[in-house]
Amino acid sequence: MIPINLIRQYKFCPRIVYYNLLTNIKPFYPRQVSLGVEYHDLQNELLNSRKFKKFHIDYKEIISDKYFEDEKLGICGKVDLAFLTSNEIIPVEFKHIEKKPSYSHILQLVGYGILLSKKYNKEFNCAFIVYSNNMKFHKIEITNKHIEDFYKVIKSIQKILKNDLLPNSDANEAKCIQCEYLNFCNDRF
Repeated sequence: MIPINLIRQYKFCPRIVYYNLLTNIKPFYPRQVSLGVEYHDLQNELLNSRKFKKFHIDYKEIISDKYFEDEKLGICGKVDLAFLTSNEIIPVEFKHIEKKPSYSHILQLVGYGILLSKKYNKEFNCAFIVYSNNMKFHKIEITNKHIEDFYKVIKSIQKILKNDLLPNSDANEAKCIQCEYLNFCNDRF
């Protein structure tokens, strides 16, 4: 199974996927990763007291911090939050960022949306990225291109797994210096 959060990692650098799934190397996570974990934990604590009125969604149910998988697609992941309405599923991802969402974050949301759409047999047309504790958010309208790009990344990850070869990387020094596998990937410079 391919964890959906590796979509974002693949877009950052495909070698992270290789090291993560095909080696026993324990990564050394930079400080921003622990900040992100703390942020997610806080959001889960605050969840019960939130009404989500800013989103203007008539939801029937909220799914929170729940693991899903789809054998046929070969993907799995833990969903931060999703709104289940009468006819659609709307995934929400919490990010410890205060800037425009990256395309890799959008593709990660697409993965969760596809997974949830199949599980609940609901449409998936939009998603949200939430940042900061006062629920600032970006609404993402999902396009066919997003879905096509998601499946392209999944196929590329499957190829890495099948071939068991360290992929090439176009990462630059600024990216590499943030990477949890820097000490194992020093052929880059």
